[in-house]
Amino acid sequence: MATRKSQTDHNNKVKMLADHLIAHNCSNVRADVEGYLSPLKITWTVTGRGHIPDVTAENGKPQIFEVETEDSIGDNHTEDQWKIFSAHANSNNGVFTVVVPIGCSQAAKTRLVQLNLKAEVWEV
Repeated sequence: MATRKSQTDHNNKVKMLADHLIAHNCSNVRADVEGYLSPLKITWTVTGRGHIPDVTAENGKPQIFEVETEDSIGDNHTEDQWKIFSAHANSNNGVFTVVVPIGCSQAAKTRLVQLNLKAEVWEV
């Protein structure tokens, strides 16, 4: 099965983010792309359902990163991921960061407000 262009872009940004975190002395960097240890799945205790974040790291606090493409910000799947990653970061004194393409930060911030979620937003 062929990989969609947006999936290729997504994977390239995940790798770029992981490399950036390593270069900036973050520890225990894991990324959900080839060449890295995969992040651990984060699950809801009650349902056992969960998702694997795109990147996790340590930098004084646990860090969870989810990379989005322009077409994924409004997805229901994205909503599920953001909800669990934000809740997990909040309950573990961590930071949840949504990484979006340049020009998409306002869309991501608006979506976070609509969902009543706490997250940083980075453009790359």
